[in-house]
Amino acid sequence: MTDEPVATLLGKIEGGLDHWLTFVGEPAVSPTNNAAENALREPVVLRKIIGTLRNDRGMFVHETILSLLATWRQQGRNPYEELTRVVHDNEMISREQTVPVVETSG
Repeated sequence: MTDEPVATLLGKIEGGLDHWLTFVGEPAVSPTNNAAENALREPVVLRKIIGTLRNDRGMFVHETILSLLATWRQQGRNPYEELTRVVHDNEMISREQTVPVVETSG
C-alpha cells in the first residue's frame, strides 16, 4: 500500500535537489526568500486593510500592478516612469493574455 502524501513529498524532494542548494555555488543567490517575503508584506497588509478586492478582476489588477512595480524596482527602473509609459503607450494586457484557461469537469 502506497502512502500518497509521502510519495508526493518524496517526488518534490527528488525534483528539487538540483535547485535547493544553488546558493552554495552562486554567491549572488540568497539562501533565503526573505527579500520576496518582505516585498509581499506591505501589499498583503494593504489588501487586508482595504478589504475591497473581493472579485477576480480587482485581484488581477491589484496583483499585476504590484508585480510590475516590484519588478521595475528590482531592475533599477523608476516605477512611476515605467507605469506612466505603459499606460501612455496603451501596453496594458488583459487577463486572458496572462492567465491560462483551466478547464473543469462537471
